Amino acid sequence: DASPNAPAWSIRFDRTRFNEFMFATGDCKKWMIAPRPSVLGWYANGQRRILKSSVKGSPYFARWYRRKNSRHDPHLTLR
Repeated sequence: DASPNAPAWSIRFDRTRFNEFMFATGDCKKWMIAPRPSVLGWYANGQRRILKSSVKGSPYFARWYRRKNSRHDPHLTLR
């Protein structure tokens, strides 16, 4: 089912080679594509590259958090 009301799903990535992540809200109104190195690693208030998103169609940077001991991270934003 391709509708925004379809059940949530995921696939395993532990044995799959990939270089980009795509994140989206359940209704797909907000989304972003980011290079793998922007998402992985540890950073706090770090400038991370977004390739394209629902707010901008060309590459730009946003401040994100992915701290080792924070249960609430990662915290990824569109701006």
